[in-house]
Amino acid sequence: MLTRRKILITFATAGLYPQKYSLAHGAHAAFTSIEQNTRAGTLEVIHRLMVLDLELALTARTGHRISMEDIADESGNALVSDYLNDYFFISSNGQEKVRLQWVGMALDVDTLFAYQEAPLPEKLSRLIISNQLLAETHPSQVNTVNVTFDGRTQSRMFVLGDTPKQVDVL
Repeated sequence: MLTRRKILITFATAGLYPQKYSLAHGAHAAFTSIEQNTRAGTLEVIHRLMVLDLELALTARTGHRISMEDIADESGNALVSDYLNDYFFISSNGQEKVRLQWVGMALDVDTLFAYQEAPLPEKLSRLIISNQLLAETHPSQVNTVNVTFDGRTQSRMFVLGDTPKQVDVL
């Protein structure tokens, strides 16, 4: 049985060997929330990605090693924004893609939060969503998208090769 002391020692020493422990993470998952902000008249999108997985995807994309420090600097915003726009999209009512504007990002230890928004499309009845984030470098990647409109949340899960999925928002 793990005692409180053993648990504390384990977490304390894990920080001394971040490479060893970060490579051990085997579940590859990302989460995205899409919410309607009626006051601002916008769709708000928040992506939560594991930094280690994103580093690998951006390294494969650029052909040179990308680290958390690279992501955190000024040019990292463009790298992440461009990546998101290539692997995640929304269209409204089955029409043209919704142009998501980059708002910014925040790093929290091993997690990146990326923020995007777009004007709320008129007469919106459904969203078509595609999410292949990180799947090109992690074939077992599972991406969950939660869509909240008028207090009702619907979820869709995406894996490598999935076609876009529909969410009715009326």
